[in-house]
Amino acid sequence: MMIKRGCAAIAAAVMLTACGSTDENEPHITTLSKPTETAEAVTTAPAVTEAAVTTVPTTSATTVTTSATKKKTTKKTTTTTTTTTTTTTTTTTTTTAETTPETAAPEPVVTDPPMIETEPVIVTDATETATQPPVHTDPEPDPEPEDTSSVTEKKEEKPAPEPDPAAPPTTLFFVNTGEKETVITWDPSEGADGYEVLMKKDKNSKWELLGETKKQTFTVTGIGLNKNYIFTVKAYKLTDGKKLYSDRSRNCGFPYMTKKNGITYVDGLMIVNKTYGLPSSYGWGLTADTQAAFNEMQAGARADGLSIWICSGFRSYSYQSTLYWNYVARDGSQWSADRYSARPGYSEHQSGYAVDVNQASRWFNGSPVAVWLEKNCWKYGFIIRYPYGKEDVTGYNYESWHCRYVGKEKAKRLTESGLTIEEYYGLTSVYS
Repeated sequence: MMIKRGCAAIAAAVMLTACGSTDENEPHITTLSKPTETAEAVTTAPAVTEAAVTTVPTTSATTVTTSATKKKTTKKTTTTTTTTTTTTTTTTTTTTAETTPETAAPEPVVTDPPMIETEPVIVTDATETATQPPVHTDPEPDPEPEDTSSVTEKKEEKPAPEPDPAAPPTTLFFVNTGEKETVITWDPSEGADGYEVLMKKDKNSKWELLGETKKQTFTVTGIGLNKNYIFTVKAYKLTDGKKLYSDRSRNCGFPYMTKKNGITYVDGLMIVNKTYGLPSSYGWGLTADTQAAFNEMQAGARADGLSIWICSGFRSYSYQSTLYWNYVARDGSQWSADRYSARPGYSEHQSGYAVDVNQASRWFNGSPVAVWLEKNCWKYGFIIRYPYGKEDVTGYNYESWHCRYVGKEKAKRLTESGLTIEEYYGLTSVYS
């Protein structure tokens, strides 16, 4: 009797599997795990990598496997390949049930293997592998910094203290030394409230305040001739009752002025221009130092492939008088002649320190020799005495050919400063 019931149960199971129908609403619990862990939960299913365990006690092992497979098929829209896998699984399980009928009777033990939620469930077939994609989780963005502008008030920046009012610019001043007094004049400084005039008796002495004034002129008396003095003018501005000084004038180191036998010297340099003249008896030719320096410069020009010579050197008082008055007669006025020719007694050519090179004409300006002289004559102790753009300072038109010997040291200083003798020493050049 027992044998018949067993056979009937097996036959029913085979028929149920063959038909492939299973109630989808039948309650069951499916536990999925890795293939290696499934081997322990389901016996002898080498071609199946998933296992199913149900809590229904009346369902046989065959029903459990079939239900699990059907559930899989319904959720995944099983293809033909998946159906073949189900049939194989059923057959294998059926065989297992027949060979081990004793193990079908006891209630199955429900064992929950550890779950790995992010691990995909794999169904392996001999010809296809289907993989469930892992759940994609976006990384949490970094928290944005909190806006504390509404909470924390910005510290109020204290305004920078206003700078003291700038001192007036330095001034360019001029010194005119006479036999009884010395008159110092200067250009006005914008915004200045006054000026202080200072003097040194020599380079090593301290500055002495001679006085102050609101004008642009100051007269010094009581100083002897044939001595060297240094003058400077400092502008100041009154701020809260205090004097805010400018820098000293750029001519503060000069001049030292002396007069000897009617000849004016500043810093040991003979001064000859429209303000300072020479006695009519002075002069006998170029000085030895001037001639030697020119010979050296001539050799230097020759080494650079240029030829230079003196077209006009020393001129006596009488010769200069003839030239000048001829120009006046030709031009019709002294004003016109004064722009390019010196009056007798006021020509540097009478000093013996001046030479005209190659051609005393405006056609010489810009020539290769003129360019060379401007760049190199200081190396031999000469300067271009009447440079371009300084006509109002020197009182003469631009003469690129007129070279004045002052010695190598002074020539270097004057050339580097870019100043004329009048500007450097604070002198005027105006006929009285």
